Amino acid sequence: MTGSGTKIIRTILPVAPTEYDQNFVNQLARNLDRVIDEQRQPLLNIQNMPTDAIANTLQTGDLYNANGFVKIKQINDVDTGSQIISTSVGTVTVSTP
Repeated sequence: MTGSGTKIIRTILPVAPTEYDQNFVNQLARNLDRVIDEQRQPLLNIQNMPTDAIANTLQTGDLYNANGFVKIKQINDVDTGSQIISTSVGTVTVSTP
């Protein structure tokens, strides 16, 4: 993806022969049809994407799911994951009349 959100697809097209034959033209047409289909219906399916609960264990550049949004682990990200810390100080007394 570029900064403007445009998806760039680089496809491998067959090398043109010195004289065009029907097989080459058919290969070219199939590849162009595939590119056009991908542009009309871009599909992305990432299986087993980690969640933000373990983002602190990921490497820079890894993808993760944060509440339904795909995020990229950045170098300066500070992720606490799902750690919970509790403490207590002193005693609390509650009185009722």
